Amino acid sequence: MIRWEMIRVLLDREIRRLQKNPSALMLIGLLTSVAVLLATSKPVDDQPGEKSSATAAATPVILIYEERTEWLNYLQRNLPESPEVTVIPADEVQRSEGGFQIPQGYALVEIRKGQREGVNGFQIIGHYTGASASSLKPFYDWFWPVLTFYHSQPDLFEQIDVPLNPAASQLKSLQETSVAELVQTELIGTMLVLIVQFFSCCHLLVSFTSQDRERGTLMALVLSPAKMSEILVAKFLFHATLSVLGSVLIISILQPAALVRPLFWLVLVVTSVGLMCVGTCISTLTKSQSAAGLLALCYMLAGALLYYLASRFSAFVYLKKLTFESYSFPLLYGTLKANISVMSVTKSLGTMTAIIGVWLLFARHSFYRYGWR
Repeated sequence: MIRWEMIRVLLDREIRRLQKNPSALMLIGLLTSVAVLLATSKPVDDQPGEKSSATAAATPVILIYEERTEWLNYLQRNLPESPEVTVIPADEVQRSEGGFQIPQGYALVEIRKGQREGVNGFQIIGHYTGASASSLKPFYDWFWPVLTFYHSQPDLFEQIDVPLNPAASQLKSLQETSVAELVQTELIGTMLVLIVQFFSCCHLLVSFTSQDRERGTLMALVLSPAKMSEILVAKFLFHATLSVLGSVLIISILQPAALVRPLFWLVLVVTSVGLMCVGTCISTLTKSQSAAGLLALCYMLAGALLYYLASRFSAFVYLKKLTFESYSFPLLYGTLKANISVMSVTKSLGTMTAIIGVWLLFARHSFYRYGWR
C-alpha cells in the first residue's frame, strides 16, 4: 500500500533538485515566450464605431462536395441556424478563370478527397472573403464538433484556408498581417503543448533518472524505507505536474477557452502518462545518462519520420496507428479547435488509453527489474 507521507518526502527531493538546477525549465520559459508573442501580435483591425467580427452577422457559407458520404449526410441533417450553410455538389457551382462564381457576401468551403494513397482522408478548403479568414470561424465552430461527433477521427481531415479573390487579398501588406493570422493558433498551441509534454515527461525524466543511476542515489533510495512503487509514483507525479503546469500556461495564453473543456484535461493527463512510460523505459534500459538522452532524441526523431512516411506511404499508416501520439495529437488539436465532448471520441480515446496501458505495464516491469541497478 502506498504511503502518501513517503510520496511527499520523495516529491520534496525532486523539487529541491529542480531548485538547484532551474535551467532545466529554460525550454518551458522559451515556449511560453513564443506563445506570448503569438498572442500579442494581432493587430487591431476594427475601427471605432464599426462592428467587430465577433458581433457582426455570420457570413453565409456554400458547402460543396465531390463525393457524397455518410458523414456528409449527417452534417446536412444537423445544419446550424447561424451561419447559413447551403450544401450542393461541386459540379453545380460555376467556375471562371478567377475562381468560383458565388453570390456576393457568401464564403465557400470545398470538401475534396485527399491525395494520400490508401488513406481515406479529406481536405476541407475554405475560401474566405476579404483579407482575413475570420469570416469562416462561425462555420468551423459548427463544422468541427459535428464532424468529430460522427467520425471520431479528425486527423483524417485537413483544413486549408485560401482567399476567394486572390487579387483582393494581395492588397493587404505584410506589415498589416499578424503572425497569428499566418498560422492556426490551435495547431501552434498543440505543437507547443506536445513539446512541453515531451520535455517534462520524457526528456527530463530520462535525465534525472539516469543521473540517479550513475551516482548510485537510485539504489540508495531502493535500500531506504521507500518502496519501489512509491519511488515510481513520486517521479510520475512530479513530472506530470510540470507537464500540466507548462501546458496550461501556454494554453491560457493562446486558447484560454480550452481550459474549461474536460477533454483537454483528459488528453493532457493521459498523454503525459504515456510519455513518462516511454521515458521510464528508456532510462532503465540504458547504462549511462548520455546514452539515455541520445535514445530519447532518437525516439522523437523516429516519431517525426514515421508521421512523414505515413503521409506518403500507406504501409506506414498502420505503424502510426500503434503509437499513442497518433491519437493524442488530433484529440488535443480537436479540443483546442472546438468544444468536443468526451463521449464523441470514445473510440480514439479508448485506443490511445489501451496503448498507453501496455507502455505502463512495460515501464513498471523494467523499472522494478532494471531501473535501480
